[in-house]
Amino acid sequence: MAEKARVHLDRGGLHLDDVFVQDVSLVHAEMMTKRRLWMSCYLEGTGVEGDRVTFMITASGNRLIFEVEERPRGNVSVEG
Repeated sequence: MAEKARVHLDRGGLHLDDVFVQDVSLVHAEMMTKRRLWMSCYLEGTGVEGDRVTFMITASGNRLIFEVEERPRGNVSVEG
């Protein structure tokens, strides 16, 4: 059986519509503007101290748009 991805990003057309992050030790989020949120998920056990996946989340009408700003650098399975 294949190992489950620690970070899984599914696109529904142009934008991410499903985000899965496993083994998170800390979530840090900060409002950048009234409609934009920066969010970072720090990962455990990747071999890189402070390794993280970072998103910019923007409110657009009645939906949220997720953009990947930074991908993990350590030994992390990333799909998508």
